[in-house]
Amino acid sequence: MVGLFLPSQHSARFKELAIEAKSIIDEELGPANEFGLNLIFTVNSKSGGVAGGPSYAAVEETAGIIRAAARGIARKRAKSPSFTYSSKSYVDPSRITTLQSLQGGKWDLTRLIELCREINVAAANRCHLSTAMLLRTILNHVPPILGFATFAEIANNYGGPKNKSFKGTMEKLQGSLRNIADLHLHSPIRAIEDLPTSVQVDFSAELDVLLGEIIRATKTVDI
Repeated sequence: MVGLFLPSQHSARFKELAIEAKSIIDEELGPANEFGLNLIFTVNSKSGGVAGGPSYAAVEETAGIIRAAARGIARKRAKSPSFTYSSKSYVDPSRITTLQSLQGGKWDLTRLIELCREINVAAANRCHLSTAMLLRTILNHVPPILGFATFAEIANNYGGPKNKSFKGTMEKLQGSLRNIADLHLHSPIRAIEDLPTSVQVDFSAELDVLLGEIIRATKTVDI
């Protein structure tokens, strides 16, 4: 195999791929990693063929180095945390703590607390589809706490005409949030898809207003 060399058109493609592979390896493992250094040495060494293109032996050796580097990258990623929380939680931790302190009253808040926890995990991991679906689930889950059967009734009637600010916030959840969540929940597969971004599913402020009112109403009932 040492005497066999790649033809010129394949030689150019080989070097192009080798350079691209080194760039990826260096990005993952740092510029001075052993795999990248050995890769360039193999490609440029005499065994790679200064004239007539790299030998098949050099190609095999290069492929082996890249496979070893891939295993090294996999090991590095396996040691890293499975997710990292952003500096800002989607649901403020104080809201979850307060909800936990209200357990034992008229309403069992266990599911609501878990939904809030899972939204934080989903948002921190950029799971935007899951975030939208969990938000919609909360809208379906909490109406009885505020004295209604559906969230649409809360958006239309809760607080009366004097509470226009709260009503407007709930209308945004009932309208924009529900429409966005339903879009991703019920859309059949298409030839070209468009995934939501964090901006599209950011209803954290509106959710906080809702949770604040749930906490206030729950405390009032308990009193």
